[in-house]
Amino acid sequence: MPDFEELKTKEQLESNHSVLNSLNQMLHHDFCPQINEWVYWMKNPFWCLSLSILTALVCGLLVNSAILYIAIALAMIIAVGVLWPWVSVKGLAAELSFNKVRTQCGEPVGARLIVKNNWPWPAWGVYLRHPFSEHSDHLCEVAIDCIPGWKTSEYTWNFIPRKRGVYSTSTAFLETAFPFGLYKKKISLSMDSVLIVWPEISKLAFMPELREVSSSEDRFASHRAGDYGDVIGTRTFRLGDSLRRVHWSQSARQGQIIVTERQAAAVCALRVIPDLNQSHYQNGNRDSLEAIIRITASICHSLLKQHACIECLVGNQLFRCEGNQRDQYLLLDELACIPADGLPDSEVKHTRSPLPEFVITNSRGYMKQLQNNSSPHRSRSIVVQDSPTQEIEHDPICQCEPWMRLNTPDESREKAFTDSWKKACYAS
Repeated sequence: MPDFEELKTKEQLESNHSVLNSLNQMLHHDFCPQINEWVYWMKNPFWCLSLSILTALVCGLLVNSAILYIAIALAMIIAVGVLWPWVSVKGLAAELSFNKVRTQCGEPVGARLIVKNNWPWPAWGVYLRHPFSEHSDHLCEVAIDCIPGWKTSEYTWNFIPRKRGVYSTSTAFLETAFPFGLYKKKISLSMDSVLIVWPEISKLAFMPELREVSSSEDRFASHRAGDYGDVIGTRTFRLGDSLRRVHWSQSARQGQIIVTERQAAAVCALRVIPDLNQSHYQNGNRDSLEAIIRITASICHSLLKQHACIECLVGNQLFRCEGNQRDQYLLLDELACIPADGLPDSEVKHTRSPLPEFVITNSRGYMKQLQNNSSPHRSRSIVVQDSPTQEIEHDPICQCEPWMRLNTPDESREKAFTDSWKKACYAS
């Protein structure tokens, strides 16, 4: 059984700890955030030293002249703190590059920074800062303690992009505030390098059954050999090949029977339409837009892997992908370049197509689709809820359920998305 004195000491320590926590929270609480822009300049020690110099000058003139030595010492500190960073970066030249042109969110990319110091003395306390995302401030990517003088140094690391977009090194810079942090001086990089970051892609192993389109001969896959479509190459004769496919000139040249290969019919053909209307993603609904872009990329990428013919309508641009890598890269590059708040209404055009359509939208967009008397029976809708607590209010005239629904935008990057896709494919 614990001693009474031990319990009393423990209670006293817990009480003191709670008091310290309360005091810490009070000291770190912002009581007047509206005046921050007027007082934040006081955070820089440069202004505190300047006020100290002014106070020392007044005291030295009115009280004791020996205090003037303090003012001179403080002035020398400011001079060194301002001039040294400015002189240090003037001798630096840097280049930043990536070992890839394209990558996905969350995948590491090799980054290389080459810094040349033209001064004979080293540069200390240098930081590489970049925005690399329009949603955040300049971040510190690399901290270099010392760059030797008269030497070219190379630094490599793995950079992991967290958001889609086009990352340009033209917005990155080197910065130093050594030795006292009174003044920050920066220089831009001498070479521009671009990294295109695609949205996250989930692998979907199932394909929806599209009764509207069979394996017809007017939709072909250029990367698969078959019996229809355009000629994609030649090969030697195999038992069972039709004599109509014999390439007689090549056969005479090669001394053996050569036949032509044609394109194969696509397994299925469909059109994917992501809802990128800017008016549907206001009031903090940008997470829904990012989820819609992720779903679009996942569907197009996965169905192309399963030899489907895909059309994707991004704004007023129609991308046709039939399996070749170039078309797929163009589509994913366009999805990476979509603004964070969507496309203006004038840039969003929905043209009709004989192909079955997959419309990917959020709660507000789905309601607009029902209110405009769009035919939800003709297209399959994938709806992303704007928030977990928000539910789709059904139209009183048309009680229509979407083909698939995600309860939260985060489900688009989780196993729940692939499970929902599998169930929807089986149900259809």
